Amino acid sequence: MDKNIVYNIRDESFVFDCRRAIYWPSQKILLTADLHWGKTQYLRDHGIAISDKVFDQDLLRLSHILEDYETRTLIVLGDLVHHEKALSKGIVEKIAEFREAQPCELLLIKGNHDRFTHFPDSWGIVEEKEFYFKNFYFCHDHDPDVTDFQFSGHIHPMMKLRAGPDLIRLPSFILDKGFCLLPAFSYLTGGQDMKLKPGQEAIVLMEEGIEVFSKP
Repeated sequence: MDKNIVYNIRDESFVFDCRRAIYWPSQKILLTADLHWGKTQYLRDHGIAISDKVFDQDLLRLSHILEDYETRTLIVLGDLVHHEKALSKGIVEKIAEFREAQPCELLLIKGNHDRFTHFPDSWGIVEEKEFYFKNFYFCHDHDPDVTDFQFSGHIHPMMKLRAGPDLIRLPSFILDKGFCLLPAFSYLTGGQDMKLKPGQEAIVLMEEGIEVFSKP
């Protein structure tokens, strides 16, 4: 099973990685969405006992992806954090250490979870509401009125797969002729079950690799 797959979109090559990211080689850009940093702290603050190991694993996975690809810019398509009040001193310092080790440009397309957050200077973030580049549009929530090809996050797309009596839900990229929906990067998220429309593909993600399903 392949760990990644390359698609040609509007005469540009994009690498879809099973670790929930897309790499744009010609521009040295890595795309992710919905990292929800601080969610473990937020859940603990609301009485749910959960370890920071999930957050640590997300950071480590992102570090490995950045090291595997020659990345000049990391674009996060919204919801970098889960809630501004969940950014404890420990989390802020941990992310500052991550940024020191991974000093690429970090461009955040602000999402609904980011809207009230004042990000620490130590994180080195450039904030935008939306971003156009090379005839591609980058946003948090899909905009049906945009005619350029767009990449977006927000809905955490999932696909249901059935094998006999077993049913599993897996994070997926949803690829259409005019847009791509990215899965949530964070492992600690739910998602929206998707039904493919004609002409769409689902790039379903597992630790072992990628499976592609399409609807003619």
